[in-house]
Amino acid sequence: MEIDAQIQPGVIEELRRRKVLRSTTLYAVTSWCLLQWCDLLSARYGFPEWSVSLLLGAIVLGFPVVVALSWAFDVTPEGVRRTDPGESPVLTSKAVSRGLNMAAVLLVAATVAMLVM
Repeated sequence: MEIDAQIQPGVIEELRRRKVLRSTTLYAVTSWCLLQWCDLLSARYGFPEWSVSLLLGAIVLGFPVVVALSWAFDVTPEGVRRTDPGESPVLTSKAVSRGLNMAAVLLVAATVAMLVM
């Protein structure tokens, strides 16, 4: 009987490899910003009181979809492709990473600016 010398990665390492943690963090930040905007705009433009609750429900229902899609697919410079189970992590280009980081920063800055107004 031969013992497999390769150690299987833990759950957290696999989530990092498949970039699930990055996707869910970006989803959470974006969702928070949308909720803030909806709350601010609903008071200003007379949206129904249940509009924020509806958005929150849609966000909660969308979370498992984001987790499943980020587990199954990778976004690469060549496009979206299926993640191979034993594949080493696919590194995105610096431009894509910078773009996502810049989008998140701009979204947060826009939200803060709207809250200050």
